[in-house]
Amino acid sequence: MHRLNLPGRILFQLTAVFVLACTGPGFVHAEIVQNTVENYLHANQAAGNKANSLINQNSPYLLQHAYNPVQWYAWGEDAFELARQQDKPIFLSIGYSTCHWCHVMAHESFENKKIAAILNQHFICIKLDREERPDIDNVYMAATQLINGHGGWPMTVFLNHKLEPFHAGVYYPPVSTDSSTGLTELLLKVNALWHEERARVDMVAAQISSKIKADADESMVGIDIDRDVIKLGMEQISDVYDNKYAGFGAAPKFPRPGTFNFLLNVAASSGEKTGNENYREQALRMVRNTLLAMSQGGIYDHAGGGFHRYSVDAQWQVPHFEKMLYTQALISLAYTRLYEVEPDEHYRDIVTGTLDFVLCEMLHPKGAFYSALDASSERPDKPGVHAEGAYYLWRAKQIELALNKDEWDLFKRYFDIRANGNIESDPRGEFERLNILYIDDEFKNKNLTGKEAALLNSATRKLYQIRLQRPRPHLDDKIITAWNGMMIRALVDAGRVFENKNYLDAAITAADFMQNNLLDNKAHSLFRRMRSDDVGINATLDDYVWYVNGLLALYKQTSNKKWLGLAQQLTAKQVQLFYDDNKAGFYESATDNNVLFRSRSAYDGALPAPNAVAVENLYMLAGLTGDKKWRQMADDTLASFAASINSNPGAAAWMLSVIDSEQLTVNVNSE
Repeated sequence: MHRLNLPGRILFQLTAVFVLACTGPGFVHAEIVQNTVENYLHANQAAGNKANSLINQNSPYLLQHAYNPVQWYAWGEDAFELARQQDKPIFLSIGYSTCHWCHVMAHESFENKKIAAILNQHFICIKLDREERPDIDNVYMAATQLINGHGGWPMTVFLNHKLEPFHAGVYYPPVSTDSSTGLTELLLKVNALWHEERARVDMVAAQISSKIKADADESMVGIDIDRDVIKLGMEQISDVYDNKYAGFGAAPKFPRPGTFNFLLNVAASSGEKTGNENYREQALRMVRNTLLAMSQGGIYDHAGGGFHRYSVDAQWQVPHFEKMLYTQALISLAYTRLYEVEPDEHYRDIVTGTLDFVLCEMLHPKGAFYSALDASSERPDKPGVHAEGAYYLWRAKQIELALNKDEWDLFKRYFDIRANGNIESDPRGEFERLNILYIDDEFKNKNLTGKEAALLNSATRKLYQIRLQRPRPHLDDKIITAWNGMMIRALVDAGRVFENKNYLDAAITAADFMQNNLLDNKAHSLFRRMRSDDVGINATLDDYVWYVNGLLALYKQTSNKKWLGLAQQLTAKQVQLFYDDNKAGFYESATDNNVLFRSRSAYDGALPAPNAVAVENLYMLAGLTGDKKWRQMADDTLASFAASINSNPGAAAWMLSVIDSEQLTVNVNSE
């Protein structure tokens, strides 16, 4: 058995310390979150400022803009009708409450009275929380990527009265610079086009909408999956693998849970499906090296556990500092599965560090999980000034003063701490003289002595305690059904593999919470989100498939028929709301979700394709119940996406995992 010479025990010991520091999980941050949003509201009320209509919303992101001088509206017919009545285009701004550059644009532009006056005079302005409405976000992200070649948040989209996009971008500075157009100039130009060249605007909007709508449905008349699809998927993934730093593609580097899942399936197989035994070792090498590089880099929080959302550089050293619930869940699944393929305590310790962080920092008092931690927070040395990574970064002198000589001598070498800072990827000069914790090359493959391990453990405990005294990042306290389903699955798998009853108990508590609070018992349907005691917004396909996925994992582990019965009930509702009886496959939003069009895809994005998880669930239901209708629906759904999968299997990695599963029999073209 291949084993890694890694300091896994250190991580395990730090995890234990971290959990002890989090007595009463959930309650500490619940108060901090309330203060983050409520203090903003109370301060504006006390100052006598006038709120816009977002004051009546419940999304933390929308509430963050409730006292902007911009007259924002929530997405809905009221705003659409106002645009028609006043003959104004729609200015749509999409983001989420823990988005660093959303905060920057809000401060620079949406709190700017001159820009607000332009927006209020010439546009109907809509704010949308992408985490509440991913179906709408997906539509306009497709337009933004088509127009710009890339997307991101904050997303800025201009719509006509048919909700068709005619221009889109991401972050804009308030005024033009040598390198980019400013929002002020853009708004004036769009207003002129709207009044002077309306026919051209509508023609462009129709063309963009036609293109993104055609691309949004990847299903067609059913055909067979090609017999070489696994092999082609391996080749495509191998082509984008970074042999120097691991990971896939160039910077910025994101974790790719679908790719991890597929490669781990191949690594656990006999090699028969690919026709090449070498693929098994190749898959294991790529996924092992990537997960290892992530756990050693700055994308992993070495002091507190958990992963940041992505790395801005190719080396995994400098993250974008958000911590998303879905990131913790899906990455934990990957490390747990890697441990099953190749047992090494380092993988276990990363899972433990990540899940214990979630149970400490992101747990609702009644057992569900909050959505995300912000990338930015108040600087410890400059009250009132917020900066990205402020909670996680260190000056060398701060560390030296906190440690004794032996601790400091080792710590500075182990984490490459430098007097002038160790962050080399800093294009905007935000991290000058600051250090992030990542393992230096000297120690990546070195066995530590017992004394060294004790020194690092002691040093990191001290820094963690100091960090607890810093202003905390804002926590978005929405409870999102899909992301909770992912975490339930991750906790069940980790509880089973590592024989940790606490994780299984946490999964059961979360599943009960979801059933009691996010399930409409009369309609037998799900809500997407809950905040405080407010539930609302109809669930998307993503919510159904991931909650069902977690329930099926719970049933297989506990044999409690309650979970299987609920999974069947919700899947039946999912079929009713999202299934296409003509072409098979599932739409990603229901017919009543007020969206420009309904998309469906087999390709993964930041999250696995919901249709892939749906097929996985259907096959599991067929095996657990013996009901052939579930298998037939899974087969038909696979067939409906076969052309897309056959042409670009590397982009449909989670679906490939389902196809490649040892438990499934799929129609494969043998010609």
